[in-house]
Amino acid sequence: MTFQLPEDLSQLAPEELEVLQSEGLAEARAIAELSDDDLTDEQITAAETIMSGLATVAAELDSRIAAAEARNSRLAAIREQVTAPEEVVVDEPTEEAEIAEAEEEAPAEQEAVPVVAAARPASVPVSRVARRAPAVVIPEVVEAETGPSFVASANVPGFSAGADLGDFDGVVKAFESRVRNFASPKQGASSIRPMSDAAKNAFAIPSTAGRFSVARIQKPDNELTTGSDRPISEQMQVINDAANEKRLPKGGLVAAGGWCAPSETLYDFCSLETVSGILSIPEVSVSRGGINYTKGPDYAAIAANWGFIQTEAEAEAGTEKVCYEVECPPFQEIRLDAIGFCVTAGVLTNVGYPELIRRVLEIGAVAHAHAVNKYVISHIQTLLGTAVDYTEIGSATADVLDALSLSATRLRYQYSLAPEATLEVVLPVWAKEIIRADLSRRTGVDLLNVSDAQIQGYFSVRNLAVQWIYDYQPLPTTGATAGQAWPTTLEVMIYPAGAFVKGTTPVIDLDTIYDSVGLSTNTYTAAFFEEGIFVANTCGSGYRVSIDISCLAGVTGAAELTCITPAP
Repeated sequence: MTFQLPEDLSQLAPEELEVLQSEGLAEARAIAELSDDDLTDEQITAAETIMSGLATVAAELDSRIAAAEARNSRLAAIREQVTAPEEVVVDEPTEEAEIAEAEEEAPAEQEAVPVVAAARPASVPVSRVARRAPAVVIPEVVEAETGPSFVASANVPGFSAGADLGDFDGVVKAFESRVRNFASPKQGASSIRPMSDAAKNAFAIPSTAGRFSVARIQKPDNELTTGSDRPISEQMQVINDAANEKRLPKGGLVAAGGWCAPSETLYDFCSLETVSGILSIPEVSVSRGGINYTKGPDYAAIAANWGFIQTEAEAEAGTEKVCYEVECPPFQEIRLDAIGFCVTAGVLTNVGYPELIRRVLEIGAVAHAHAVNKYVISHIQTLLGTAVDYTEIGSATADVLDALSLSATRLRYQYSLAPEATLEVVLPVWAKEIIRADLSRRTGVDLLNVSDAQIQGYFSVRNLAVQWIYDYQPLPTTGATAGQAWPTTLEVMIYPAGAFVKGTTPVIDLDTIYDSVGLSTNTYTAAFFEEGIFVANTCGSGYRVSIDISCLAGVTGAAELTCITPAP
């Protein structure tokens, strides 16, 4: 081995370290490329020594680079401080200075005056600059009378894309050419993919639809231009400028004082909705209309009658031993349901008030997420069956935790889960505030610091993974009794992780649909979306538990401090 790592790398220049690194790498690569039969243990040890040395060399190079970068940063900061230009102050000349300057005659030649680089620049009077500036010549503006231009769109038979159509007669000819080439109804031309039967029944969408462009009308440039992409303040300024009398050739009258300006219209909308609090379960993609699945053999049913125990007497008597007969598990089919939304709008509304269309679609997207959430929750409730009525013995927090501990232990026994196996728990969002209110009234608990982390900790220590969700037992927000008290009953869902699966598949995803029926009434489908969805119980099961939470007084059992006297 020729590679040798010097004892003190600090004595080598960076170039020497790079050469050492290159030579060592070449030697290690030569050893590594040998066949297994030709390699000796000594060569493998030598290669390991080289790679260890190369790591030391690389660390030395990295250290030097970091030190150089730190040094350069410090030096750059110093140079920036010493060479930063000082603020130039422009002073208005005093009356005496103006008089002195007027009387002063500039000499033909002035002697050069040396200037120190760090010295403050001399103040330059503004009046002197103004007097020596060249006169501004304003060219005469000749306004040409221009009208709108008509340009052909793409794919118009007989016209090239972007061709000048001249006047409106050219537009008429292009329109006639486009209409003449439309497909007849017998040809069955359609611009929409086939829809599911559920979608056809739910939404009456025409079988043929499309949007075809003939021409673009370009108006002449105007200095007074507004648009939805500009701030409201600029749009209002443009509107005010257009109506300003002072823009007339001979000006206009000057109005008296007072609030004459019109009120400003704000077209923006507030946004409050959120997609937080959506139930999370495993999701699979379904490429067909549904699935066939089986939960397989049930552990509890098999374990309850598994094996046999037989005495000697029973064996001598020829008692039949019980055998488990394997049977094919039943398969069940689940089909996709269709869930989606459809929004129609006026064509002119989309042109004149696009912010409204956009805001409705934003709200619709969030509303759709919660609609899917309701669907999933409702189906899980159905699959879990009737809720078990828990027997309460105290206040809300203790009863909720005890009911869940009991249910979790039952499931661990039922499926022989690990004692520390985590189980999924589903609770409405407002249930957290029930627990907080109950704990805040309990003796020995800080009334002001019942945090989310503390509440979550009560479940975590019991190996319960809680999801606080919306759309499950919604809290009343309207009505005569809304806001007077919390609900008195709480339902909880608990099940092993992976017990339920959501199946989804996109069916139709369209942005907009134009059709002849809608256009006749100046309407169009602004958004149409549909997807397939189902919820399947593919593994194990769980419980729904109903708990009375009417007691939020933080009640605990009375402390008993008397020792029990043993019986004689």
